[in-house]
Amino acid sequence: MIFRAAVFDLDGTLLDSYAGIHDALSDVLAHFERPTVTIAEARRLVGHGLEALIAKVLPEELREEGVRRFRFRYKVNAPTLTTLMPGAELVVSELWRRGVRLAIASNKPAVFSRQLLAGFGLAELFTFIGGPDLGYREKPDPSMVLAALQAIRASPAETLFVGDMTVDVATARAAGLPIAVVPEGSSTREELEALRPDYLLSALTDVLGLFDEPGGREPGGGGGGGGGGGGAGTPLPGA
Repeated sequence: MIFRAAVFDLDGTLLDSYAGIHDALSDVLAHFERPTVTIAEARRLVGHGLEALIAKVLPEELREEGVRRFRFRYKVNAPTLTTLMPGAELVVSELWRRGVRLAIASNKPAVFSRQLLAGFGLAELFTFIGGPDLGYREKPDPSMVLAALQAIRASPAETLFVGDMTVDVATARAAGLPIAVVPEGSSTREELEALRPDYLLSALTDVLGLFDEPGGREPGGGGGGGGGGGGAGTPLPGA
């Protein structure tokens, strides 16, 4: 199957946001004199939205203030602590060059997603950047992905969802999209493999092999430049 559109998760798929998340979470925990967590532990806590993250570390009566404090700290420090995942710039710019329609569906607030992607010169390559702050329910609810499909004018069958977590597999299936996962984020390879995704990739760049090479946009038309492809990863039998 060759796809013509892509919906990406963000944290752990395109952006390595874990240092910024750990910094903001550590600030919240220190403020409330709670036990600290390592960056590896923080990595395993994320993926279901900010409120869910704070609910895992604070009692109910402290969560509202915890969310506010996290947002403030993250907004200030995340731009300098966030990096691209390996191959992310190549994949996004190359897919855009080929004319692939691109969208983001993340449980991170869209205001942060757009800010961080803009810092890497990638925000303008996405037609749709969704998040719970825009009124969408958090993944695995499919509403954000369905809105993305409408925005990029693509059908589920021609659109690949690309993520790194078990919640991404559930989201894609709820929306009727094929799913490719890269075990470089918050879920382990074993956790992902157990869900039998359509494609289990060894590296993010492997996704390029699932999209058409010809056609596309001319360089210099408002987006990033090229770069080669990669294999199609490891297709697994359907769930």
